[in-house]
Order: sequence, then structure tokens, then C-alpha cells
Amino acid sequence: MSRLPVVTTAALNRATLARQHLLERATVDPVAAAGAVGGLQAQEPASPFIALWTRLEGLDAGAVRTAFEERRLVKATLMRGTLHAVPAADYRQLAPAMAPLIDGALSRAGRGPRPDDASLARFRAAAVELAATPRRNSELRDLLAALEAAGGTADAGAAERTDGGGTWWWIRRHVPLVHAPVEAPWSFERRPWLVAADAWLTGDGGFADATAGTVHLLRRYLGAFGPATIADAASWSRLQVALLRPALATLEAAGELVHLRDEAGRALVDLVGAARPDETTPAPPRLLPMWDSVLLGHADRSRIVAAADRARVVAANGDTYPTFLVDGRVAGLWWAVADHGRTRIELEPFRELAAGTRRALEREAEALAAFVEPHEPDVYRRYRGSRDRRVTGTIG
Repeated sequence: MSRLPVVTTAALNRATLARQHLLERATVDPVAAAGAVGGLQAQEPASPFIALWTRLEGLDAGAVRTAFEERRLVKATLMRGTLHAVPAADYRQLAPAMAPLIDGALSRAGRGPRPDDASLARFRAAAVELAATPRRNSELRDLLAALEAAGGTADAGAAERTDGGGTWWWIRRHVPLVHAPVEAPWSFERRPWLVAADAWLTGDGGFADATAGTVHLLRRYLGAFGPATIADAASWSRLQVALLRPALATLEAAGELVHLRDEAGRALVDLVGAARPDETTPAPPRLLPMWDSVLLGHADRSRIVAAADRARVVAANGDTYPTFLVDGRVAGLWWAVADHGRTRIELEPFRELAAGTRRALEREAEALAAFVEPHEPDVYRRYRGSRDRRVTGTIG
């Protein structure tokens, strides 16, 4: 172990930034970029668009919308059980890999009695048929409740309950559903339209098996966030380390891995030939969206955000605020403010900025304001309000 090459924290930072297209904006297709960076966090509809804007040269939001509408880019629940936008081909690999996370969550949820296997199979098939075209979550729940009542099951009203229990709660987590784009800013509403993946994604060969999917997941992870520990990969995906080790062994046997260590002596793995630029490589200022994956990709996040700043960036409820990077590390937050329909970006630095750095950030902020203004001039406004209430101790 001691003879393995050491990668400094500064070099880990530059490696991650390079993989994430944050050292230099790329000129690749938005779908290819989404795959290369390990998927785009998508809890907020705006976030995938802003994540791509900060990574790609001259991004047109219409190109991202078109990718969703043409079903080349897919929004669905994946890593960490949260919403991500990924290439359609990646979804077919990643969804089976994430099945153990969903199953584990179900077993711990305590959301009422689990339907028996026969009922699950019957209602799962019914849900797939009902979701062959996009429908609201509530519509699918109500249709399933009607079907359940007509079938005379022991708990005929279960699917109608709104307390998070009932048959629909269980079925939804066993049915591969994706979010259908609509005519809305950023292509999606916060109350989603859901559609069965098999109906939405046709002619792409179907789902991988879980084993192959997990290998693909780990390969994507290392390509986007390496060098990293296996604990980092587990933190990013929320899959147990024990589930990732066979995939790691597969990549090792295929000769795809290189072994390194960090300054603390921890074992790192990476893909052979992956970008690892010198730690002195310049890193320009960048503005990141809420929940940007670069902030969530590691168990040890010291390569990108100082421990002292984490509480400013991540709220107690898990909200990860929009940030900006200076020299490759989180140096503050940004907020969009709408004034008579026009947008300006307010910077909230954690410490004093050099004059040149401030000017570079302001240029980025002006460009971002122009990007978001036609779609949502005060993007993330409600999160700023909730953050301010927490800071001041007021109740809103």
C-alpha cells in the first residue's frame, strides 16, 4: 500500500473538476455530458439545465428540452433514491443497479402492510398498463385504487390513502417510471407526470441485469468522480459497499483500474487513462446549481468543500444550496433575484474575494442571469427564503 502513488487533495480536486467539465467548458452534446458527469441532480427542474450551462460552451436550453422530448435524456429516481437526469441508455443500466436500494428502503419504511406477492405482481402489471401514457401520480393512485376495490381485496381503499401508505406506495416503487416532459419552464413541473419506462423508451434493448448494471454504475462513477474510495462510490449511490465490491472485481479483472492512495493513506481506485491533471492547473470560477453532483459525489468531500463551510452549503433537511467555486473549491452561495421580470445574481461569499476573482464571478453571474431569466427569473427563491428563516430563527 505504501508504494502506491499518492494523490494530493489538490490533485483530487483538479481530477474531479476535469471529469465534471468544470476546468474548461466542453463542446459536447448535452446527453453525452450528462453521462460523462455521472448524471445530473434533478430534484429541482432547473438544476439539470444550470448544471449543463456551467459545463458546456454556449448551451442552448432548447437543446436540453429537445433531448428530454426526444427521450434521449431521461429524468427518474436513481442514485441515492433521488431524481437524476441521465442518458436513456444509462437509465436502462442504472435502474436495475439501484434496485437493492429501493428494496432496502421498502423494508425499512414502515408504510403499512406489504401486499402479498400475488397482489404485487397483479397490481404492478396493472400500473404498467395504466402508465403507458403520462399520468399524474394522483391519477395513477386513484385508478389503482378503483381497480383494487373492484377486485374485492382485503384492503380495497389502501391505494387511496394519502398518508404515504397503501398499495400504490408499494407498487410505484416496483414499477420503472420516468418523468414525462411537459410545456413548462425547464420541461418539468414539480408535481410530475409519470410514464412507464418501457412505454416511454422503445427500441433500446431493454433493461440490463443487476450485475451488469452495477458494473456500469461503478464505471460511470469512477469516470465522473475518480480517483475515489469504494466508500465514496457507496456514498454517491447509497448502495452498500458489499454490493459494489463484485463490480470492482469485474473492472479489476478487465484491467480497467489503477490503484492509488490519498494523503491520509486511503486506497483509491480510478479508471486507466482517466484525466488527472496537475494540481496547479488553473480552475476558473464556476456557478453550480442546487444539489450539484460535484458536491455530493464523495463520502469525504474535502476535495471540493471545506468542513467549516459544509453547514453553510447543506441545510439540516438536506437541501444543498446553489454555490460558486473559486480555485476549484466552494467559496460562497449565489441567489437569483427577479426585479420586474429581470434577473440579477447576488453573490454571497464566505470570505473576502480578490478584486480579479470578484470580476470574473460577476461575469459568470451576468451570463447565468441571462440564461435563467426567460425561464424562471427568480430560480431557487423559495429555498433562499427557507434558509433565511432558519438563520434568523423565524417561522414562515
